[in-house]
Amino acid sequence: MKLTEAKDGQKLIVTAISGEDIIVQALRFGLDTGATIHVAKNIAGGPVIIGRHQLEIAIGRDIASAIEVSLAGEP
Repeated sequence: MKLTEAKDGQKLIVTAISGEDIIVQALRFGLDTGATIHVAKNIAGGPVIIGRHQLEIAIGRDIASAIEVSLAGEP
């Protein structure tokens, strides 16, 4: 599923990131394939706020739509 489809409170694993520019931006946030994140808040029509370690990041919907994730603990 795309990060934009995630629900508040879900623990996720990043499975893929599409687009070279998006990959570079995601790496600046500390996101790469295999990273474990949790969704603090998915604001309808707005950013997806994720947590990773002790950091919360607001990711715009355009970037979030290029990030594929799966629920932690699922293949």
